Amino acid sequence: MKKHNLLVMSICFSLIVIFMVFSVLSCKSTAPSEVKTLKIGLITSLTGSMSAAFKSLYDAAKPTQDLWNQRGGITVNGQKYNIEIDPMDDQSSPAGAVTAANKLIGDGVKFIIAPQFIPANMAIAPICEQAKVIRIQGMSVDQSQYGSKYNYNFDGCMTLYNIAPTYNYVVKNYPQVKKIAIIMADDPGGVAPRDYTIKQIEQRGMQLVFNDIYQIGTEDFAPIVTKALEQKPDGIELVLGFVPWANGIIKSARDMGFKGPVFCGSPIGDINWLNSMLDPNYAYDIFASGPDVLSSKMLPIVQDHRKLVEKATNSPYTMDNLLPLLASWPLLQAIEKAQSLDTDKVVKTFENMSNLDTVFGPGKVTGQELVGINRFIVGPVPLARIQNGKVEFEFLSQ
Repeated sequence: MKKHNLLVMSICFSLIVIFMVFSVLSCKSTAPSEVKTLKIGLITSLTGSMSAAFKSLYDAAKPTQDLWNQRGGITVNGQKYNIEIDPMDDQSSPAGAVTAANKLIGDGVKFIIAPQFIPANMAIAPICEQAKVIRIQGMSVDQSQYGSKYNYNFDGCMTLYNIAPTYNYVVKNYPQVKKIAIIMADDPGGVAPRDYTIKQIEQRGMQLVFNDIYQIGTEDFAPIVTKALEQKPDGIELVLGFVPWANGIIKSARDMGFKGPVFCGSPIGDINWLNSMLDPNYAYDIFASGPDVLSSKMLPIVQDHRKLVEKATNSPYTMDNLLPLLASWPLLQAIEKAQSLDTDKVVKTFENMSNLDTVFGPGKVTGQELVGINRFIVGPVPLARIQNGKVEFEFLSQ
């Protein structure tokens, strides 16, 4: 009897041991893996002449990173990744951008939010292409940076596609506008949007009566505005620019009695900043194809981003703060859809994404008709206007 009891006890003990071992192994196999970090570089101007325009991207880097991590980061092949955005100063120069890119590549970074300053982005193109590093700008209006020559370069918001809808808006809301004067900055990025704008003017039976450029750094716009108004335009098109320049042109034109619309088929910077600079008597019939980032019509993700940026900077949220979000969101969607950190696989996935989310709503990746390859994220077209001293906002259809 004792032998029988010992046998039963031995069997039970063995079963308990086997169960415990199985449980431990099972727990190990189902335990979550350690969270890793996906580093994304960001190159922009913290110092130098372009910092006034682009330091806002640097300021928004950490808040953008925090937003993605609050949303759970991304998961690739079962591995969870938190996001780290590493901002680098290009010192407002192509040489500075190259130094920053080399540092990021040396650190093993495979994804970079590219400089908004076009000469800086073009300067880093050869080394990024050779290293198979994906670059993505937050926003651009110049397609010459893209195409099959630059296989790893994308754009988070190609505003060249916004020009036609903006001119549809002009025709609908300002039917009296028949003659257009173009006053634009002498910027290499303005060539493509200017040419595309001229086509839109001609296609709608309007007349281009003035087309001239001013030098970057201009403070007195009266001479060029005087020449433009001698041609008696009904509307002034800025093509591209910067808020202080737009303010200077508007002030000069209104001082001289021009009452027509002053507008831009692509963004000219933060519309609220522009409105704050304007003489209230001149703050009417001004609009551009860009967002009012303070509007309640912006998506919840933008409103969440705004809270983080304003808390971090103790300053009002601006359109330039939005740019790291514009770039990183489609990039992260492409990585997750590819389920790979291999940039060749991400590129192939990216260029075939027929639908994805953008900060303005549902979008897609396109560009075949412009550069022969899909490299541009396009979504709903934002349009912000200043009327009676107040900023208004809506989305236009493509």
